[in-house]
Amino acid sequence: MLRLMEKILRDHGYRVLTAADGEEAIEIYRRHKQEIDAVLLDMGLPKMTGWEVLLELKDENPDVRVVIASGYLEPESKNRMYGAGIKHFVNKPYMPEEVVKTLQSFMPHR
Repeated sequence: MLRLMEKILRDHGYRVLTAADGEEAIEIYRRHKQEIDAVLLDMGLPKMTGWEVLLELKDENPDVRVVIASGYLEPESKNRMYGAGIKHFVNKPYMPEEVVKTLQSFMPHR
């Protein structure tokens, strides 16, 4: 799914950086945060939970824009994410075009 989303987003004009796990995601964000307009964050990442990654990203940049992808979020988890400033969610399984529409709703393609 990672490679498919990368291709689809590139086809829509977005520059894409991918990470295979939570630790790599944080490392990439730290190196490229000035270039990153939004993060598509899966809650089911290897090595770190999506929540842990989200907290690290928010620590690096409180204004980071994040789209959360998850199969199911408990209501209290979703409320906690709203409290952390997350406004955009896509439910798994999702169609890639749903992700594109979500991104287009708050940022132009590049």
